[in-house]
Amino acid sequence: MSDEFDFGSRIGMLFVVEAAAASALAVTSLLLYIAYSAVTIKRNASRRWSTETHVHYYFLNLLMCDLIISVGGLLNIKWIVEARVYPDILCTVQGVAKQVGDVGVALSTMAIALHMLQALAFRWKSPQNFALVVLAIIWLIIFLLVAVPNVVEHNIYGPTGYWCWIDREPIQQIGLEYIWMWSAAALNVITYVFLVIVIKRTYGGRGFRSLARERTYNGSGTESSSSSGPVREERVKAMQMFFYPLVYIILVLPISAARFSEFRGRDVPFAVTAFADTVFASSGLFNTILFALTRPRLLPRKRSRDARSVLLTRSPTNALSPYPWSPAGIINIDRNADGFSTMEPGRYRFHDYTSGLSPLPRSPL
Repeated sequence: MSDEFDFGSRIGMLFVVEAAAASALAVTSLLLYIAYSAVTIKRNASRRWSTETHVHYYFLNLLMCDLIISVGGLLNIKWIVEARVYPDILCTVQGVAKQVGDVGVALSTMAIALHMLQALAFRWKSPQNFALVVLAIIWLIIFLLVAVPNVVEHNIYGPTGYWCWIDREPIQQIGLEYIWMWSAAALNVITYVFLVIVIKRTYGGRGFRSLARERTYNGSGTESSSSSGPVREERVKAMQMFFYPLVYIILVLPISAARFSEFRGRDVPFAVTAFADTVFASSGLFNTILFALTRPRLLPRKRSRDARSVLLTRSPTNALSPYPWSPAGIINIDRNADGFSTMEPGRYRFHDYTSGLSPLPRSPL
């Protein structure tokens, strides 16, 4: 490769910058809303951001690491403009950002996978401050991976082709970054294969089809489905959380394949490298979209009675309503911080809003 980048190389780098910019915009907007929600919206309001469950802390950490990855990708603008890459302070910053962001996303994904495993498979409730301890361990590992090599060898970052990264032997690059990414991907696969096995053994051969059943109610207000509240809650969590490790595996696979080929001494075309880095730089964008879709209480919206209650119409056998067409009452469903319903036996709060009302007069016709 010549000292200066050709036009095609700069176009490929531009795709990486665009993906990083889209991710940075998405993640920054989401973090700003979370900060606004936590500070300005009243406590216990339906639109307020909540960190009452540990998985929220892991997601916040994941988003911050995605933002750091985006910063590293945006610094490619300098190399595109100058058509070359060379060691300087921005080169070092880009190398640090790439390592911290990549390892942080990997460790955050591992924390999410292990959390879902202990919550769904082992039914173990974490201590109150357990998430903070996990986050402290994650950032301690990142600090050691960045500080120790730089103290020993004095600045391990430098030009590595078209941008700056860990400018050392492949074995050091693997140990300081890629082993964590590959471990996270492997752990995700193992965790969710194990969850599938547990669900299959618990709910029989129908597995996820059994979990996907919606609960129905008969006219007397009793539940006609055989699934219970905890079962439905676990089903929703398992089905929603399944997509996070899947997205991570999809994003990390191309760049891992390209790097693995380079580590084995093969010549990888720059188009392949640019595509792999563009996909991985989109991590923040995909995680933001997925986070918004799977967390009902994340996005602002007004409280809706239909979203939090079930109207039970009167059947011929239902004596709760004083007239045939009126609702028998409203069952308010409690929801936890994730927006999942927690309808369990003994936890229903029934309010008969029609009690005390006189029946409507009969029509003279």
